[in-house]
Amino acid sequence: MSNRRDFLGRAVALSLSSAFAFSETRVSEALEPRSSSLRVLILGGTGFIGPYFVRAAVGRGHRVTVFNRGRDHAELPKSVEHLIGDRNGDLRAISNRDWDVAIDDATYGPAWVRSLGAALRGRVKHYIFISTISVYDTSVGADPRDERSPVLRYHGQEDPYSVTTLGPDYGALKALCEQEAQRQFPGRTAILRLGSIVDLHHQDEAVTYWPVRLSQGGEVMVAGDPSWPIQFIDVRDLARWVIQISEKSVTGVYNTVGPTSPMNLGQMIEAAYPTRPSPRRITWVSAPWLIARNGDQTWNVLLFWYENRQVMRMNIGRALRQGLTTRPVSLTMSDALKWHQNEPPERRGKILTAYKEKPDGSGLEPIIMSWSAYLEWERETLTAWHRQTRTAR
Repeated sequence: MSNRRDFLGRAVALSLSSAFAFSETRVSEALEPRSSSLRVLILGGTGFIGPYFVRAAVGRGHRVTVFNRGRDHAELPKSVEHLIGDRNGDLRAISNRDWDVAIDDATYGPAWVRSLGAALRGRVKHYIFISTISVYDTSVGADPRDERSPVLRYHGQEDPYSVTTLGPDYGALKALCEQEAQRQFPGRTAILRLGSIVDLHHQDEAVTYWPVRLSQGGEVMVAGDPSWPIQFIDVRDLARWVIQISEKSVTGVYNTVGPTSPMNLGQMIEAAYPTRPSPRRITWVSAPWLIARNGDQTWNVLLFWYENRQVMRMNIGRALRQGLTTRPVSLTMSDALKWHQNEPPERRGKILTAYKEKPDGSGLEPIIMSWSAYLEWERETLTAWHRQTRTAR
């Protein structure tokens, strides 16, 4: 997998899991409060997937502290303690405290793990490091990938211990973070290698786009092959499992994706149909043809499965044996559609179709269209596809 594709796939995964505020009962829905309470430190906690971890822990009756730079991106329960600092050097707020478990979900460089280990030396019983399936070197070895499969080696120009931001060496740096975690917290570390994380509140992305589009009826374009394997996890299921393994002090490395039963692209599309009957006319279009026609920076969100199909073959047996469960895909889809239907009209009228690289190379920026403009483009593309296939006969 190329550095650009790795970077793009990670950026899309980040957007898939953008955390928006919602009622606390939603994330802890399958967990009953515990009689014994853990002291839980969550590094981050206010953005990305952190708020889901926070709410799941609070829902179980645990005492939660979040440590970040003071940038609140989500409404958290009032019982949560907030500590302010900076992973790049200011760890004073946590340097004299004890916790039962630390959940680290916002680390890109191994220096952060090393400094955290120094700050928490001997004062945290269990460390959960949130890693990624992007650590795997897909150029060697065979699928499906398990936790013993080869990982990427860092070949960047910079000292890896100087890197603290998301970049094209993301997977290799995460692999170094895993190694540092084992050194800093020996015998106490759980490493979770995450793939695509679906937040149903971000419904114009690679998964939750589908129930919204299919609810509108008409001819629907799908790029790719229905047999492609698909893996993702509902962020609510992820948060529930993270708290469960915290309570059991589980250690080791785990591929943390779903669903628990194998699924392909065709089955995912089928699960996305709304419960209310609507016309079903699916047209499968060649992904290479679509890229040749429009470019891979025009529709790469909707082509996410094509761009990242090499990493949709993870063996999750170890996680299943530790109690990982996922809700039916159809439930994630129906929840996403309900959320979309309750959004303000200006929000419902827009769709994120792709990310493109910024001209200065500093990252990615979204391409957002109106639904009406997108559907018109879809019709024009389908007309061209049908014309091309008729000519080829």
